[in-house]
Amino acid sequence: AVVAWPDDVPVLGNLLAAYPWTQALTWLLQIMPLFFFAGGAANALSWDRHAARGGAYADWLWGRARRLLRPLWVYLALMSIVATVVTLVAPAATSEPLMLLTTQLLWFLGAYVLVTALAPLFRATTPRGGAAGLAVLVGLVAAVDLARFALGVPEAVALVQFVLVWAVPAYAGSLRAHGILAAWPWQGMAAGVAAGFALNAVLIRYGPYPVSMVGMPGEPVSNMAPPTLVLALHSVVLALLVTLLDAPLRRILQRPGVWRRVVGVNLVAMTLYLWHLPVLIALSTAVHALGLDRPVAIGADGYPVPDGWGYLLGSIAFLAAAFAVCVWAVVRLLWPLEHAPLLWWDAPTRLPQPSRRAAAVAASVAAAAFGVATLVLSATGLAGFPLRIVPYAGL
Repeated sequence: AVVAWPDDVPVLGNLLAAYPWTQALTWLLQIMPLFFFAGGAANALSWDRHAARGGAYADWLWGRARRLLRPLWVYLALMSIVATVVTLVAPAATSEPLMLLTTQLLWFLGAYVLVTALAPLFRATTPRGGAAGLAVLVGLVAAVDLARFALGVPEAVALVQFVLVWAVPAYAGSLRAHGILAAWPWQGMAAGVAAGFALNAVLIRYGPYPVSMVGMPGEPVSNMAPPTLVLALHSVVLALLVTLLDAPLRRILQRPGVWRRVVGVNLVAMTLYLWHLPVLIALSTAVHALGLDRPVAIGADGYPVPDGWGYLLGSIAFLAAAFAVCVWAVVRLLWPLEHAPLLWWDAPTRLPQPSRRAAAVAASVAAAAFGVATLVLSATGLAGFPLRIVPYAGL
């Protein structure tokens, strides 16, 4: 983030936009597909074990969602208090651009719950069937993009891509868990990586897609929100790359010191994911209040850009000495709440047990409703909470 404060109103930019050549780095550094890839593998293994015991779909989906969403309720409870205080004491022009960001990262939870609910369908019995399933998913993504960009279909149709695109790496993770990817020849996977890179280069060169795999300020099209065919192909490329690197990665992770650190990060992963952005917002505001802003200028497009070497030096100090310490402190304080039972959330239900079919339908509807609600919340933010009314999709 690059932040300018003309008249104490924050204007938000991005280093990738300030230096366009860096956007190509996102072809390797945009690793969100790997979260869905790993999650797809974990969900597949979990579902296989649960189904083998004769367990019901609703019980399984609740078990996956309960652990995942527990830190979200803590986050929303605390942030609703923070947002209310900010609404009451801070000028709207100053607070709203920042508070709009506070729910931005919740899209991940909405999309992840949606693809988790689909996990029992992600089953291929042969390597050829796995490749066909992956091709069908990518083809559906391409069809939606074609309707969106070439046929003039309303932009709202692109929202289905939050399911289809992120189902691509989740399905690839299921193929991984079931041994399908391991059965593909490495030459074929290497060719798939090269073909994916080449096809994305063609799509970006001649299509409506931007170079960056993350959203850019002012860009008419983002590869992330809603996700596009380019991101779906990027997901396949990353899944194949990780599979090709399986042997050396396993050797690295067999070292006890490395493995302990991986497990340690996993224990705090959701707290780290949810809270690092609010910490960044609060710290940037505090730095401005103290008059310690890094030097920035307003570019020709109206977005802030770094102004000289002082920005780089200030960023090193900001990230290493302030941001890292503050994130560590917040995560250290809040991560136990990822695992501590919540009174209502983790209590057994007192309602009569429905039939397996009724429970499965209810669980599916609830997952869909949660996914949609979370995606909407990620777009609307907490600016003006609880007094502001936000019209969205006619609601």
